[in-house]
Amino acid sequence: DKIWISPKCSHCIQALNGKFKGHIMKPLDPFHIDLEKTTLIEASAGTGKTYTIATLYCRLVAKGYALESILVVTFTEAAAAELKLRIRRRLFDTLENLQNPSLDHTDDLVDFFKQKQDLSKICKRLKLALISFDQAAIMTIHSFCLKVLKENAFESQSYFDIELVPDRSLFLRQVCYDFFMGHVNNQDSLFLSYLAQRQITPEHFAQIFGSLVSRSNLVILPQDSGVLNIFDTYRETIKKIQDILFTKPQEVIDLIGNHTGIDKRSYSKKNVPAWLKASREKIEETGLNTLFKMTEKGDALFKFVQSRIAQKTKSGAQPPDHELFNLCEQLLCLYTQFEKNLIHLKIEFLDFFNTELEKIKKANGICFFDDLVNDLAKALEGDGEYDQGKPNSHYLKKAVRQKYTTCLIDEFQDTDPRQYDIFSTLFSCPGTPFFMIGDPKQAIYAFRGGDIFAYLKASKECEQKYTLEKNYRSAPLLVKGINEIFSNTKNPFLFEAIEFSNVKTPETAINYFFENENPIAPLQFCFIKREDHLTDRQGLIKKDTAAAIIPKAVAIDIVSLLNSDKCLMDKESKRMSKISP
Repeated sequence: DKIWISPKCSHCIQALNGKFKGHIMKPLDPFHIDLEKTTLIEASAGTGKTYTIATLYCRLVAKGYALESILVVTFTEAAAAELKLRIRRRLFDTLENLQNPSLDHTDDLVDFFKQKQDLSKICKRLKLALISFDQAAIMTIHSFCLKVLKENAFESQSYFDIELVPDRSLFLRQVCYDFFMGHVNNQDSLFLSYLAQRQITPEHFAQIFGSLVSRSNLVILPQDSGVLNIFDTYRETIKKIQDILFTKPQEVIDLIGNHTGIDKRSYSKKNVPAWLKASREKIEETGLNTLFKMTEKGDALFKFVQSRIAQKTKSGAQPPDHELFNLCEQLLCLYTQFEKNLIHLKIEFLDFFNTELEKIKKANGICFFDDLVNDLAKALEGDGEYDQGKPNSHYLKKAVRQKYTTCLIDEFQDTDPRQYDIFSTLFSCPGTPFFMIGDPKQAIYAFRGGDIFAYLKASKECEQKYTLEKNYRSAPLLVKGINEIFSNTKNPFLFEAIEFSNVKTPETAINYFFENENPIAPLQFCFIKREDHLTDRQGLIKKDTAAAIIPKAVAIDIVSLLNSDKCLMDKESKRMSKISP
């Protein structure tokens, strides 16, 4: 009784069937890696992902790749700004240490470059990259898609002056109202009552479909629910039920009351007459257009459905039989068809929305964030020949590859299948540096289409795979605790292809919290006592209650630790780290 929407992704099905197997990850040596291959780098939290990206970027510059040809993409404007800052700093520090041998440094990249015979050429390239750093192609995925579409308008069949509209909520709301005006308000009054009962409004459609509309890679199940005009039949059934409720109520009461097999705790002498009376009064109020909610927690008439009465009859006993029960069973089937008609309406709305979206885009030369990815992915599809107004994918690919000769994707685990299709189409070519850096254990953007199966597909298709094995952020005991928890669990992340690799810490890593000269375990389980808190029927703390308790408990614990003598931090760090309760 639901409309199911899922990514159209064959490798998702393969993964669910167990066809993705675990992959062997080798520790990454960024100085001896083959740069000109399709490479997947798995980077757990704190293992120096951004540092590694900056290292690879410097190596590509030193190898002779023009700064403006090295494409680096990530997911948010803030992340792109951070990458720009870190990469520029790495270029500057590396060049400064190469040009001033007297400076003390601990950067392996500098030592690596010093061993090269063409060191002077490397320095010139690094210096040129710094001078022209404003031309660096470090941006979000959507910014990249918009840039490609605008700069290659002929090949992609886009507008030269295409305008990105970040907020499409007003448009979505307007389309929902248009759909209701043209496709809903003229429906049968019974169906309109059902929609009102289900609280189906334009605002409701805008809310539930807001993240799904305009995504072209979706499969809708069922494809056609089969809309039926059952309203006259429904009214005829109500008329027959009305006659019984008005002329034969006592007959039903006596039948159930005298039946020895039916559950009398439910069908008691008090309940049955009350249910019949409530049903009769509802019909008296609205007549043959009365809409009964035929669910367990709905209207009282549901209690007289034949299948429901059979469930409440003792095993081995024959359930009571009456025309009212059969009519109620028929009413339940008709009510179920209302839900199927609603599903059909939802499917119809998705088609309507996408059609209206294309109209407004063409009329106003605008696009939305999702459209950027969809339009570019669509433009890159095809056989490469210009035919009947379709994008010329051959020349589009050629133009993009001439501009960007290498690509690095940050936070790759959050890409969706369409995004991966774009970058794999453009950069999965022999001799092209193409790096995908991410961690499937940190995938958090499913709500906007991020798909872990795109990561698994890339893992299967890439030429070389590496992992970052050292955590530079956390204390050794914390890393050890995490390793013990996840390494002792088979398939801790449900899919065999998402493995847990033990992470190490560098020799310089230390534990910060001590008590009586003994380190405090940084990974601890905190149990919230149930006393004095609201609990559910099972005696468990309610979710809303826990959501209010836990953050406060964690904050208090952090403050107490930072303000205690257990924390091995210098006075300045301790002062900067204090948190007001």
